[in-house]
Amino acid sequence: MRRLLAAAGLVVIVAGCAPCEPRPNLGLYKQQLIGWHDAGDYEKCFSQAAQRGHAALDRAIASKQPRQQMAVVFDIDETLLSNWAYLTDKGFDVKLSTFFAWVKTHDDPVLAPTKAIYEKARAAGIPIYLITGRVESVRADTVRQLKAAGLTGWSGLFLKPDNYSQPSIVPFKSGVRRKLEEAGHVIVLNMGDQLSDLEGGYARTAVKLPNPYYYIR
Repeated sequence: MRRLLAAAGLVVIVAGCAPCEPRPNLGLYKQQLIGWHDAGDYEKCFSQAAQRGHAALDRAIASKQPRQQMAVVFDIDETLLSNWAYLTDKGFDVKLSTFFAWVKTHDDPVLAPTKAIYEKARAAGIPIYLITGRVESVRADTVRQLKAAGLTGWSGLFLKPDNYSQPSIVPFKSGVRRKLEEAGHVIVLNMGDQLSDLEGGYARTAVKLPNPYYYIR
């Protein structure tokens, strides 16, 4: 009887242990990301997403009302500029300290699909505002990078304060957009690679660009 109870108890214990599901190997996943990028799949997905931005801007230009002050908003990193060299150099271990150090010494290449939208807005006389999670202390380096990439003529560059302490970037970015609209602008297009670039409203159309490399709240 005692053996039966012990056996029964053992059965209960074993039955209560959930099977261990294997998790993806981080090193292998990083290699898959590199392969996906180098095969041209990232560029393909990015270009497809950018087409939605083109379409939204075309609609806005075609339906512009007299005296309407339209505006377009872009994020910078993985939206207008590619940080692929930094990401692979650091093994996708993104840290603000190493990233801002990188910004001070490197010029990152422009992403052609979104630059085309940028230039289309400029040609239409629509003000362009850049809202980034970079901090004020790298403003001069950011301006240098933008100029090197041919991204000139923007109407405003908004960087978060160095002492920004919110757990999410959403209050900062949506707050800037709110102020732009309160000043009389109608933001017809907002483009970014993070959901946090787009959340919080204050844009007629928001376009999410692909970024499987890192996540920002």
